[in-house]
Amino acid sequence: MLTLTGILAQRVFAQDEAADRETAAELLEDGLDALSDHADESGRRLLDRVVSDYPGTIEASRAKRAIAALDSGEPIPDERAQIKAGLAERTGEYRRAFLVDVGDRVFFAENSAILGGRARSIVEGQARWLNARPDLTVQVIGRADEDGGRTALTALSLQRAQAVRDRLVAAGIAENRIEVKAAGNADRLAVCGGPLCQAQNRNAEVYIKDWRYDGTWPPRAATSGYPAKASVAPVSGARSDQAEAISQ
Repeated sequence: MLTLTGILAQRVFAQDEAADRETAAELLEDGLDALSDHADESGRRLLDRVVSDYPGTIEASRAKRAIAALDSGEPIPDERAQIKAGLAERTGEYRRAFLVDVGDRVFFAENSAILGGRARSIVEGQARWLNARPDLTVQVIGRADEDGGRTALTALSLQRAQAVRDRLVAAGIAENRIEVKAAGNADRLAVCGGPLCQAQNRNAEVYIKDWRYDGTWPPRAATSGYPAKASVAPVSGARSDQAEAISQ
């Protein structure tokens, strides 16, 4: 029993220490974890921080419900799956907005990892878009066509990804926000044999990897953590209003 109590105490302390670096969703999840460990005082403190630091967000509403359940002695709602699903949904909306606003990939000449003038312009536009959204991290995926052995194609695709990464960094994106991946020819955009068709596979894609809302943007509505205005036409589909807000 003493050992279990010590472990729980260490976990609660670690949660409190990490809270300063956490976003609303992560802080909420830690609060719910503390409550599930029967560390009610620490869990309440974390949930109170969600309510006070991130007012008007979905996470604050969920924290209030958990606090109300704690006060009334009811079972604490397990909303961690909903939190993760919400993060995945919003990340997907950012990906669509990124594609519409600036495009997500650039293309290379055969056997080359040098960014041409048009490619440099696109990457610089991507950097401006990402600089305005500091809570996004990206993965740069380099690709190659069929011309060459597997080792050579992997090396070339890595060089292409690194060329885009370096240009993003030069344009002001922090390097720790960028992950690089060499796909070789294993993840082809087009499956075909002609040279013009094969050229589509000589590319590097900037893929929105993750999003964490830090509370710095004003909420669009009482239950939303999205940015408030859009600069492009909305992305079509049932969620177009949110994609429009994200593409501000």
